[in-house]
Amino acid sequence: MKERIHEQIIHEIKLSSRTDTTITIIAIVVTFILFSMSFGFANAAVGFSIESIFGGSAPELSVWATAAFFISLIATAVIDLASIFTLRNNARRKVRLAENLIKLYQEEGAPPYSADDISMGYKSRGNLFAVIIGTLAALSIIIPLIVFINTLVERL
Repeated sequence: MKERIHEQIIHEIKLSSRTDTTITIIAIVVTFILFSMSFGFANAAVGFSIESIFGGSAPELSVWATAAFFISLIATAVIDLASIFTLRNNARRKVRLAENLIKLYQEEGAPPYSADDISMGYKSRGNLFAVIIGTLAALSIIIPLIVFINTLVERL
């Protein structure tokens, strides 16, 4: 029976690690896609109207491009926050599984081993992935916002 529990715990840890890798890769790819969309919409949102070319001073805001710009920024934030939340939960889950695995080993008479080393490894990797995704998300939101504001101010 203990062999079956051991196999299940190991399987869950492996599955959780693969999930972390998949989430991180997908979050990074989607963030880059949304970043490029936001950047493009930031440039397209503010244009010149006919009046501004012939002496008027007000630039024309494209409602659709502006809406798409802000929607892509919100989508970036939501997707990356969900990814970070999932990575943090998976790290906590792997720590609990590793602690249970250590207890199982100790019940079998294995020499004492500190689960803290394993736990710190899972927490460190989870935090590293979360920092990478968070940094990319912040840059993917801040840079298009700066471009949007700069384009708006230049054309006033």
